[in-house]
Amino acid sequence: MVYTDLEALCEALWQTDKNDTDGVRELGRLTKVYWDAYHNPPEGVIGVGAITYAQEALIAAQLSEE
Repeated sequence: MVYTDLEALCEALWQTDKNDTDGVRELGRLTKVYWDAYHNPPEGVIGVGAITYAQEALIAAQLSEE
């Protein structure tokens, strides 16, 4: 499954067995990818553009693993 936004990540984390440390760790890593991109978008990118940038970074991080 490819997570496309922060809401999907949160939902997945909520549903993940907390004893599944690898799964929880991976979702945490993806959340960090999203937040880093959201809080550090390219110059001039703000608001909805920053959200879109973060979503694209999240998707790219997952696709680069496959």
